[in-house]
Amino acid sequence: MKLRLLFLIREAFPTFRPDVVDLFGRYLPREGVDSDLVAVQVGDAEWGGGRIFAKPFRGKLPRWIVRFCLAFRLFDLARGEYTGIQVRDCILEAGIGLLAARWRRKPFYYWMSFPFPESWLELGTPGTSPGIKTARRFLWRLQGHVAVWLLYRLILPRADHVFVQSEAMREALARRGIARERMTAVPMGVAIPNQVVEVPPHAAQRLAGRRVVIYLGVIYSQRQSEVMLQAMQWVRREVPEALLLVVGDAETPSERAWFEQWIEREGLQDHVWITGWLPREQAWAYLRHAEIGVSAFARTPVFEVASPTKIGEYLAVGIPVVANDQPDQAYLLRETGGGLCVPLTPEGFAGGILALLKDPKRARRMGESGKRRISAIRGYPVIARELAECYRRLTRM
Repeated sequence: MKLRLLFLIREAFPTFRPDVVDLFGRYLPREGVDSDLVAVQVGDAEWGGGRIFAKPFRGKLPRWIVRFCLAFRLFDLARGEYTGIQVRDCILEAGIGLLAARWRRKPFYYWMSFPFPESWLELGTPGTSPGIKTARRFLWRLQGHVAVWLLYRLILPRADHVFVQSEAMREALARRGIARERMTAVPMGVAIPNQVVEVPPHAAQRLAGRRVVIYLGVIYSQRQSEVMLQAMQWVRREVPEALLLVVGDAETPSERAWFEQWIEREGLQDHVWITGWLPREQAWAYLRHAEIGVSAFARTPVFEVASPTKIGEYLAVGIPVVANDQPDQAYLLRETGGGLCVPLTPEGFAGGILALLKDPKRARRMGESGKRRISAIRGYPVIARELAECYRRLTRM
């Protein structure tokens, strides 16, 4: 039976999010589940999941206002032959989507990939996230408290089903009174194609003769990204040619400045290189140099429930991993044997990195084990098949 979702997303289209692009745009259609995307549009790209109902963004209004206005189109669009209306990570818009679903007598699903209310409350707490002024922190706290009430008391209890990022998030929501049987955990998957090995390593002179430890993704003080820099202080003493290659960037100028201040404070200018955001193919060229992949994820209520993407990406291309004991990271390392699980401390990360740099054979065995096992655990074809069956069960209810 062919299913079709009407799917409003928080991200602008085209989006870099693999659980949107790969899961809903590539693999779910192969399992008979199409998704017509409702999104703010910032560029042109193909969407393999179905149709696109988009509103161009030209920068005159904040993007969230454009998305909020776009949400009202759900009342009209939902007249189509849809098996459900789904909203991803948009709290105000989810309220509109819930009303539209009830008006059109369709099931309403909420997709929660990140605990935004808790994150906003944390941003509003003094001493967190550098560069935020007092007035802005007050607004973050206000926004967080309103979001807590809307999401946990109004929207999720009335949703027909809630898709969450991890089993840890499912348990956290259960403690808030959301019924476990109305939640399904859908972790981040892996969809790195085999062409990665065909991409030649980047020819940057700065990488010549270096032993590269790579970090893919966002630099973020809330994640405690500075732990990786502190660890490099220990690593460079024993392996002077070690280089932390950050393929990514901060989301704000203040976060980037904070990270660069840490680099300067630690005297690591010759041992850390931030490339900034890159297209996927260019990132692969840097990935070809890596001996180890690292991932530091804070053990806070916000990140405890996350399902980090980068772990799967490292494992999928055979790079051994050093990561801390955040639940989903620890699970993947335990199940694949693809790396070392260490404490979230400079000593912990330094010890793990040095252990693999000094024992290349062990590192190679871990990389091979991770590559061999990760697809069966977190491959998007596997996740798509299970998710499609979940949607079919919901349709039969």
